[in-house]
Amino acid sequence: MTTRSTPDGRPLVLKFGGSAFADLDGYHRVARYAVRRVTEEKRPLVVVASAMSGTTGRLQQTLDALVEDPPADAAAMLLTTGETVSVALLAAALDAEGVTARPLPAADTGLLAEGPGDRARLVSATAGPLAAALADCPVVVVPGGQAVDADGRTVMLGRNSSDLSAVAAAAALGADTCELFSDVPGVCTADPHLVPEARTLSRISYEGVRRMSRHGAKVVHEGAVDWAERGGVRLLCRPFPWYQGPDDGTAVGTGPEAAAVVVHKNSDVWCFRSARERRAAGECLWADGLAVVEFDTAGEACLTVPTAVRGVARHLQAARRLDDLCLVTTLWPDGSTEHTVVPRPEAAAEARRRHALLYPDPGNPPGPAVPPPVKARSPHSDVLVGPTRPLPTENSPLT
Repeated sequence: MTTRSTPDGRPLVLKFGGSAFADLDGYHRVARYAVRRVTEEKRPLVVVASAMSGTTGRLQQTLDALVEDPPADAAAMLLTTGETVSVALLAAALDAEGVTARPLPAADTGLLAEGPGDRARLVSATAGPLAAALADCPVVVVPGGQAVDADGRTVMLGRNSSDLSAVAAAAALGADTCELFSDVPGVCTADPHLVPEARTLSRISYEGVRRMSRHGAKVVHEGAVDWAERGGVRLLCRPFPWYQGPDDGTAVGTGPEAAAVVVHKNSDVWCFRSARERRAAGECLWADGLAVVEFDTAGEACLTVPTAVRGVARHLQAARRLDDLCLVTTLWPDGSTEHTVVPRPEAAAEARRRHALLYPDPGNPPGPAVPPPVKARSPHSDVLVGPTRPLPTENSPLT
């Protein structure tokens, strides 16, 4: 297939989250969509693929079952295999649609990072490698959330970082827009899986979505927002497959900020003896590439830490974990922030109550709380490690 570039040569950059690959048919759906976009718009295409839903978590569970604190380089080597599999499967699906697509490893993306191998910090993005690949083949498929370090080793940019690699690639190539596809309608005023009354915003400023991300909302990776703003890249957060129509979604760039409610459902709450100890721990966790939220509750200095992350124990020796509690954050229209800690089973109900305060609708009062849904996991997410089963003990026979 040959593709005629637009006069300014700017490519399309599309990122697809793991929910797009909840089953193998997802690769065909994405491939057909990509072919349609390339055919209609006559532009070269960069597709950034995430691991199929549930794969990275399954790999992390396997690693945790093997050793308590694995080396960062070993963790990176294992955890990045999920995206590598997706790149290969999507390239194969594109070929089945009659389009030759070049699957690229992290080393051919021009993305350079430094820091721990399993949560490195992206420091530069150069256009040369991607531009050369697009000159040779009009469609390339790139692994999300991966880069290389100064020694050429593949590193991981942290969990949920496919947005970051997609936006950095778009900025390096001079693309004016980067489209981010996920399983929600766009940037919402709350997690729509927890708060059915959540509203989808048609547009929001960089600072508005950055504020949401900084306080724990899984909307757009905070680093991706920074790269987009610096590079003048407009973000389109869109659902895939479509919920309503192909124009759904949220434009991130110019626009207002927004009031929102954030449930920190994948983080633990830790309390310290003093604000000074909390601040010191928070600085160390940030330096290790972990997003934390500091807050006070009931006269105690607390922060949130992502659940089950390698290497955090040494920073939390002076703290105690509040088991079975969850932080709910309200971002008010005036820029203020309110933090509430509730029992984890009550988090969805508290989020709905708080959302009703931000967006009152007298004609449609909030109904009873609904239990949070279980995130869909691809039935093929065990492809790399097999189904869950106990590891052999010292006395069990080896097979």
